Amino acid sequence: MTARRRLARLEGALSPRAATLLWLEEAHRFPTLPAYVAWLVDQPAEAAPLCRVPEQAETAVRVAMRGEPREAVRGAMRQAVRDAVFLVELVIRLNLAAEEATRLEGLRYAALFWEMRAIAAEAELEQRNEGPEGRRSIARRWAAWRAAVTDWLTNLYAANEARLLLERRYLDGRSVLFPDLGRDWDTLRQTAERLAGLGDSLGVQRDSTASRRERPIRDLGALRTAARSRAAAQAGTLADTARAAALDFLGDTEGAAAIAERRLLTGER
Repeated sequence: MTARRRLARLEGALSPRAATLLWLEEAHRFPTLPAYVAWLVDQPAEAAPLCRVPEQAETAVRVAMRGEPREAVRGAMRQAVRDAVFLVELVIRLNLAAEEATRLEGLRYAALFWEMRAIAAEAELEQRNEGPEGRRSIARRWAAWRAAVTDWLTNLYAANEARLLLERRYLDGRSVLFPDLGRDWDTLRQTAERLAGLGDSLGVQRDSTASRRERPIRDLGALRTAARSRAAAQAGTLADTARAAALDFLGDTEGAAAIAERRLLTGER
């Protein structure tokens, strides 16, 4: 084997994580996942990540275990391919989850924003009319709105922390989100924080004793702390979904079904 061929072979031999990170770096040259997929359609089949990344991982094992017993090499190769397919599936599913969240949570933001405007307008009218029953009704609605915003923002933090946890655990902390989606997600989070700040500054219940006892929504540190308790479960769900998809892709339908059965029996979603 010539030196050039040996070098080419070694360059094609990467661990599952290294191969995934290399693919991710190249894929992120495209602004979105759909743009990358549109480009991929016209490429050779071996350029597809579910072909390329496992093949590089398999080659790495073959190179590293040259001279080892054949069965040991085969077993290590199978494991490397499974790990590689799992990592690719994880990247794809984290992007799809973030894309769905930005779309749905953007609609929720709009609903909460206009609800806040409506309550504030009604509160101003009630102050002029000086109706105690009306003010009590507005106070209840305002408390419910604040609770909804608090829970919504906590869920956003939990989703973000779940993704970061998986990135740290499996991908050396590298962000999996395509550039445009990453910016959209950051914009959504910042917009949600501004909405919480508006809710605190509006002061619809400013004169009530209940409002003086309330923790400000914009105590973001407390919300992030609460979010961490939810993040681990969300990360587990996302990882299991990717793992089941990987097993199904590799033809291990029993393994994929076992994951689904375990989650069903334990009550996990």
